[in-house]
Amino acid sequence: MAYERDMAIVFDSVTKAVIVSFRGVTIYLPGPYADRKAAILTAEAHCRRLGWRE
Repeated sequence: MAYERDMAIVFDSVTKAVIVSFRGVTIYLPGPYADRKAAILTAEAHCRRLGWRE
């Protein structure tokens, strides 16, 4: 799946949270998420709500 330029998703395995940087805005999604896959799926859904198209 192709991310937009400067789009980043980072999973913190200690706190089980995810940090999303999308179109110049960084947001912290505290979770906790069960695993990295669940966190990434949530972060990508957040970006889709903001207009990202795969």
